[in-house]
Amino acid sequence: MKNAYSPLLNKQKEVVQVIRFLIVGVVSAVFDMLLFVLLYEHFEINYLVANFGSTCLAILLNYYISKKWVFSTGKYSARAEFIAFMVFSGIGVVLNQILIWSFVEHFFLDPKISKFLAIGIVAFFNFVTKKMFVFKG
Repeated sequence: MKNAYSPLLNKQKEVVQVIRFLIVGVVSAVFDMLLFVLLYEHFEINYLVANFGSTCLAILLNYYISKKWVFSTGKYSARAEFIAFMVFSGIGVVLNQILIWSFVEHFFLDPKISKFLAIGIVAFFNFVTKKMFVFKG
């Protein structure tokens, strides 16, 4: 006999998962943004190079925290899961680079504002792909 509370419990688990994902996302985004500003302003590295470096390190941080705290287990072996995570993260990096470049070069926004906007847009892509293709619900 199916438990009458199962749909409610599943919904609660999803809400908790989304909240945890948001917390991890904020931590990763703050890390990404701070590192970007440090590289871009303090070390005067080109904004696209700084973006690439800060984004890649933030992805590794995000993977570690997501694996430990947001998504209980992967759909695949640890190696396959990491590869899938990196493939979708790589696509996210490309999207991030295109967005920041477009915002700076075509809309004439400051690179820091462009970085902030790109992080927000790519976050949705990251959640959907990680949830659907990398980790178990």
